[in-house]
Amino acid sequence: MATFLLIHGACTGGWIWEKMVPLLQANGHKVCAPDMPGMGKDDTPPANVTLADNVEKVSRLLDKMEEQVVLVGHSLGGITISAVAEARRRKLKALVYLCALLPTSGKTGRDMTSLEPDTMFRLSRQVSPDGLTYTFSRDKLPTLFYADVSPEDRYTAMERLRPQPISISTTPVTLTEDRFGSVPRWYIECTHDNAVRIKLQRLMVKMTPSKVITMECGHSPFFSNAEELAEHLEAIARS
Repeated sequence: MATFLLIHGACTGGWIWEKMVPLLQANGHKVCAPDMPGMGKDDTPPANVTLADNVEKVSRLLDKMEEQVVLVGHSLGGITISAVAEARRRKLKALVYLCALLPTSGKTGRDMTSLEPDTMFRLSRQVSPDGLTYTFSRDKLPTLFYADVSPEDRYTAMERLRPQPISISTTPVTLTEDRFGSVPRWYIECTHDNAVRIKLQRLMVKMTPSKVITMECGHSPFFSNAEELAEHLEAIARS
């Protein structure tokens, strides 16, 4: 049986995995789906959060786990799991990027999204007056994140979104081949994603080669295709 540590993306929280956790646990796996600092129910002011805070939180969780962990990052969570792999490679069995930002060394999350500048993801982002957090235009959210999600799940998700610390997107990630590069890496591409579009997903994988699994779905497979996603994660853990 495997241990999974599931890292959410921008503006969300550990709640995005609420369908995944029982599916994986039912098959005997251990699952942890934390809120990143300033997100979900974590009460850290989002404007104060840095990428180092995310890395520290995940590293502390890893240090308490006895066996190697399958570390999964969704969307912007790809930045955090990359930095964690550089810091804690020996604790990791595999990295899994779920339609996630997969950075190259020295680059930021913003650098990766700018590879495809006219995306709805970038055009719908609304930065706070102090420049420290951002949200997304509410009218764009259904298409952007929840196009193939049930109306009930879409509504519940949209009501729980919070401002995202901008520093996670603007801090460069330093990655080395002997640390980050030594962890087996998988990319689960989502072909109908309107946020991190498939063209960008495949470009990032071309820049940082990874084993690829394809899902025919949008940006939130943990809602729309939870059972299929659980099967893919289990297959990665067995590999």
